[in-house]
Amino acid sequence: MKKNLIAACVALIIAAPAMADNATDLAAAQAQIDSLKQQLDRLEATVDYLKANASAERKDTAVTTADVSKLKDSAAKYTWSGDFRYRRELIDVASDNLSPDHTRQRDRIRVRFGVLAKINDTLNAKLQFSTTNNGNDSARSTNQTLGSSWDKKPLSIDQAYVDWKASPMVNVQLGKTPIPWATTASYFWDKDLTTEGAALRFTRGPLFAGAYYDWLNERNSGSSQAASADATMAGFQVGFRQSFGNSTLTAAVAYFDVNGVQDQIAKGSQKVTQTVNLDPLSTGYGTVTTTTTTCAIDGAFGNGSGTGDNSFGNSLYNGGAPQAGSATACDRLLSDFNIITGLVQFDTKIGAYPFSVFVDYMKNNGAKAVAAPISKKLDSASAIGFTFNKASAAKSWEFSTVYEQNGKDAVFGQFVDSDFGGGATDAKGFAFKGAWVPATNWTLNGTYFLNKLNYDGVASTSTKHELDYKRVQLDLNYKY
Repeated sequence: MKKNLIAACVALIIAAPAMADNATDLAAAQAQIDSLKQQLDRLEATVDYLKANASAERKDTAVTTADVSKLKDSAAKYTWSGDFRYRRELIDVASDNLSPDHTRQRDRIRVRFGVLAKINDTLNAKLQFSTTNNGNDSARSTNQTLGSSWDKKPLSIDQAYVDWKASPMVNVQLGKTPIPWATTASYFWDKDLTTEGAALRFTRGPLFAGAYYDWLNERNSGSSQAASADATMAGFQVGFRQSFGNSTLTAAVAYFDVNGVQDQIAKGSQKVTQTVNLDPLSTGYGTVTTTTTTCAIDGAFGNGSGTGDNSFGNSLYNGGAPQAGSATACDRLLSDFNIITGLVQFDTKIGAYPFSVFVDYMKNNGAKAVAAPISKKLDSASAIGFTFNKASAAKSWEFSTVYEQNGKDAVFGQFVDSDFGGGATDAKGFAFKGAWVPATNWTLNGTYFLNKLNYDGVASTSTKHELDYKRVQLDLNYKY
């Protein structure tokens, strides 16, 4: 357009002499020339303005691209995860000589969400929150039972740790972590447990090993150094995992030493002593005098159960602890726990279907013999089970069965699964599980526990043994 205006101006200038004889025409031509110059000036100003804005837009685009790139780099450092579970549960416990059959039905929810943050090429940090069982009274459950006056359900820190890859073969974890040692589908360890301390893990080819140090209860007594002894657990595991074709064989042995729990108070119910005045000459003849002692459950046996029994099946005795400062007669843990474990698991395929089978064994070398009429150590536990197929992709399914018998003092009661046998030792029986995935990230699970309690022959409330225990769980699981 600019060129056309210039050409028009030149043409008018050339034609001007031909119009000289006509003053009126000349004046009109001059006016047209002036008008064309003004338009040219305006167009030049517009062009300059558009050039300036185009340059600014290019700069803004460059800045925006850089910001988006930074945001993508930042977001790549975080991996988010979470799940929601709705559970329908029915529990049926057979009667003993002192109490009737007990049945219960309830609905429960579990919510978990967390983030794994990449700090640098060798260091990650994990933070996960979850619902908490009845406030904060069980390390073995993240369920909240519905039907408590529509109250608000609490969240707690479920995991909080750093994971340092010190070398291609060594990892160090510090904080509150998932169970860091290899386990099977047995019920020796509740899978909701999150240990608190440090774990050193080593892998090289098919070999793996780990060393662990964890806190159970930090104690502090200004009056007695002996009473301040902390409850801790130290352990190690060695094993191998070798693949060949479509199959993998895993085997491992481990040792765990639970310190500072023997002789500690595990049952907080009041101790009642009654005496009757049998002196007929006394003014108080026939009266009954009652004295009580309230025993506070030690922190190594969990929190929140008040005067309840937190031994979860482990053998107790009534008396004062050997260490100074704890002379009160209360129900205390009988045995120490120096646990040896061994497991073997074989994963393969039967046709197109994944198949896994395992054997698990545990023995407590620190167990003491229980009192008559049993008068023996109840120190071993064993489990065997299999899983057929795998519920992962949409429309997939799986089925599994576990048979387990868990001796009264084979496993520290705070570690055993909270569902099998009512969450206590001295239980045996089957667990049948099935799962189906109707759509991506949505799984339906069903579990049926068919157990016997008191199979070791030591009943806590009567002389009747091997009580029937049945439990059904129907779960809707959603991942997000």
